[in-house]
Amino acid sequence: MSSVDRRIDVDLDTDENVAIAVVEERREVEIDELFDENDELRLWQDDAGWSGYIRKIVDGETRYYSVNTRFDEDRWISKIRCGEKAVHDAIRKHIEDRHAGGVGNFVKRCSPP
Repeated sequence: MSSVDRRIDVDLDTDENVAIAVVEERREVEIDELFDENDELRLWQDDAGWSGYIRKIVDGETRYYSVNTRFDEDRWISKIRCGEKAVHDAIRKHIEDRHAGGVGNFVKRCSPP
């Protein structure tokens, strides 16, 4: 689900016969099922692997890990425990990246290393 709020201000200069419009747009976008059935949040992915976050419930506590992996290996390239704020900030940064995501496609393809 998404919604758009728009605010439009117009400055009119009749002597110069011009108008300047400033359009501010605020959009609210809901991203369903952020983590998949494997508790993975893939932000970057290509044919070699992916990076993003995983979450695990340990002793009733939710733990988050920043991860990077390759599809042809059975181990993580990196797996670093982090807090919920790191996940929050990564999602915000990912959405701000004009090359990432898009409607129905939250994962961005990786650049070559």
